[in-house]
Amino acid sequence: MKVLDSGARGSLTTFAERGIGDVLLSWENEALLATQGPDKDKYQIVYPSISILAEPSVAIVDKNVDRSGNRNLAKGYLNYLYSPKGQELAAKNNFRPRNAQVAAKYANKFPKVQTFTIGNVFGGWEKAQKTHFVNGAIFDQIYTDKK
Repeated sequence: MKVLDSGARGSLTTFAERGIGDVLLSWENEALLATQGPDKDKYQIVYPSISILAEPSVAIVDKNVDRSGNRNLAKGYLNYLYSPKGQELAAKNNFRPRNAQVAAKYANKFPKVQTFTIGNVFGGWEKAQKTHFVNGAIFDQIYTDKK
């Protein structure tokens, strides 16, 4: 049975709690979450030899922070995310830290994986979107077994 949930946490729930599927393809933090708790020995994480470097965006939305008067709080939060304390908290919650010292401390939790960017391999997000994800593109062909 093919299942395509709307997000990573939904996919983990479908796989781990509902028992649907043979393999979970997801973010690393979701896979690590599946290997914690009472069923921690039920799953094995298989790391690829190479993977896309995940770089989720963070941003301050001017009109929102200006309307709410929270610009300084928002700036403080963004600065904290990449501080050693923020990176430590991220690593404890299964997110791969970018800070070199924190990454070294958690090296056993996050094995080295060679990464590449969408820009380097696929010519940027706009091109990758057109090639892989518009209706009828490569993803649809793979998912629907149409080639």
